[in-house]
Amino acid sequence: MTVRRASIWVFSLNFLAIILALIVHYLGGRDPFGERGFISFLSVAQLLAIAWLAHKIFQLKARSKLPFKQSAKLFWRTVTWGFVFLAADEFLSIHEVTDLLIHDIFSLQETPVTDRIDDVIVGLYGIFGATMVWLNRHEITVHQRAVSFLRRGFLLLIIMVAIDAFSNDQGFLERFLLPSTADIAQHSLYQLEDSLKILIEAFFIMAFYAIFTANEQIQKRLEHSQRAFQSESEELINPS
Repeated sequence: MTVRRASIWVFSLNFLAIILALIVHYLGGRDPFGERGFISFLSVAQLLAIAWLAHKIFQLKARSKLPFKQSAKLFWRTVTWGFVFLAADEFLSIHEVTDLLIHDIFSLQETPVTDRIDDVIVGLYGIFGATMVWLNRHEITVHQRAVSFLRRGFLLLIIMVAIDAFSNDQGFLERFLLPSTADIAQHSLYQLEDSLKILIEAFFIMAFYAIFTANEQIQKRLEHSQRAFQSESEELINPS
């Protein structure tokens, strides 16, 4: 499947899921954006899809006759297992549980500051990921279509982090809105944040799919050249 066609399918699925979630919420059904809501399950599936694509890229590059540095091998392995971990975090709320454990271990009182611990943990995930990509940017920058998808994904990530910072503090919203309006605004921002999250994952899926298809084409060309060379060698050795 071409990158263009795959992107149509992936983004159509995401927008359909967001629209359906908003309709379900409006009709008063179970919150699809909450824990164990179908948006959460879609997020887990997409994170695992990214991990699978990263693993397939690793396999293609390892099988190729082209040079494959140890640092690049470490990068793709880290990406693979990193997204597996993020899928587990999404399903099991690991960063939120860690937040509660830190409060419990250090006997911290819940304050607007300590309430941000889970956000800091998520921020550290992002910093680690961005650092890995920067240190191994040569693995990405040779694929312009992937770079385009990643740029948009990281832009949405910055917007999502900003929204999360505002939506987590209802007291901040109440400085500008009535309490009842602030509550509605906070919930709407929470829905927007989760919608952006799965769209970010969609951009990452397409970035890695673009890299996968490019490496697959390179591998096919190499195999075709190798077969052609072997045929020519056999004809020279055993002329008819």
